[in-house]
Amino acid sequence: MVGNDIVDLQLARKESNWNRPRYLQKIFTEEEQDFIAIAPNKHLAIWMLWSRKESAYKIIARRQKRRFYAPKQVGNKLNALSFSTFLEGGQVNFGEQTFITKSSLLNGYIHTTAQLKDSCKSLIVSSFSLDSSDYLNQKKTTRQMLLTSYAKENNLPVADLTIQKDAWKIPHLYAKGRRQMIAVSMSHHGNFGGYALQA
Repeated sequence: MVGNDIVDLQLARKESNWNRPRYLQKIFTEEEQDFIAIAPNKHLAIWMLWSRKESAYKIIARRQKRRFYAPKQVGNKLNALSFSTFLEGGQVNFGEQTFITKSSLLNGYIHTTAQLKDSCKSLIVSSFSLDSSDYLNQKKTTRQMLLTSYAKENNLPVADLTIQKDAWKIPHLYAKGRRQMIAVSMSHHGNFGGYALQA
């Protein structure tokens, strides 16, 4: 299983006032709050931590077949990491489950993928700029980019492919109406979109 998340750093700066009282305490574990307090770039640390939580959460929701909001239950393991090492990726825990995350800090955004520690497989990962700020157009473009990539990789007509969400709003890839045994995750935020595919 795979999860991915995109954070447009400029939009996150505009939309979120993380300096307000108790904001960080509601979202982040004590270990994460301690890390943010000493980070040389607090804005980047906050959104990198959030992106990792969110990408792991997408796997958790898929496995549990339910959506929930409990960001402090999904925690980054940070003991003694330097900031530069932290930027590359890390470990996220939820109960007994451990997820390995990889993050890329690109031109104005963060793109993170997560996989279960014991089932890490090769991924097809892509991120890109979006031309529209309209949510539905962004969603459509992100889906189309994923379908086009999968079609090219598997020598299939893109017209044969669809993405359908199940009752728990988890996306699945279909070819000619048959569900493919591949995990997909899509994300878009602000001016950026991305996806991850795991066979």
